[in-house]
Amino acid sequence: MSEEVKGRYIKENYAFDEVRPLFVAAIKDRARYLAFFYKVMPRDLFDKYAKEAMFEYGKYKNVMRLYKGENGDVKDFAKFMISDAIANVAATCDGDHYAVETGDDKCVVRFAGKCALVEGWEDMGLTPEEVEYLCEIACYGDYGYTDVLDLKGSFNCTSAQPGCEYCEFVIEKKK
Repeated sequence: MSEEVKGRYIKENYAFDEVRPLFVAAIKDRARYLAFFYKVMPRDLFDKYAKEAMFEYGKYKNVMRLYKGENGDVKDFAKFMISDAIANVAATCDGDHYAVETGDDKCVVRFAGKCALVEGWEDMGLTPEEVEYLCEIACYGDYGYTDVLDLKGSFNCTSAQPGCEYCEFVIEKKK
C-alpha cells in the first residue's frame, strides 16, 4: 500500500531489489570519502589514523545494536552476518552470502562478488594496489564492530585482492 507524502508516494514496505541501488550508492560514496582522505594526506599519517578512525567507526556502528544476540556468540553473529536483516556493505555484493565453516569458536562467512566499496574505488580510477590498500583500511571498521561484541574479526581474503572474487570474513571468540 502506498500513500502520498509531500507529493511523493511512500510505500509501507519495499523489496530489497528496490532499495539495493540506494545502498550501493551510499557505500560507493563512503568509499570515495576514504579515498579522498588517502589522496590528500601524507601516507604515514593516513595509514595510522585511518585504521584508528575505521576501528572507532565500527565500534560506533555497533552502538546502534542491529545485532541483538549475545556478545561472544560466534555462531549467532555469523548467522546475523548472512541474514537479510542488515543493510551493510555485504548487502551490496553481487552474489550470495553463506557460511563456509561453522563452529562454536570460529565461523567463516563468504560474501560472493565485489562489494560497492571496491567498485567505488575502481570507478575513481585507483590502481589495483590502491584499491587493495583502501580495502585493508576499511576492514578495520569490521574489526571494531566485532571487538565490541567480544569477538575477533579478520579476513582470509577480499574481492580487492587479485584472484579473489569474494570476501571471506572470519569470526572468532577472543582469546
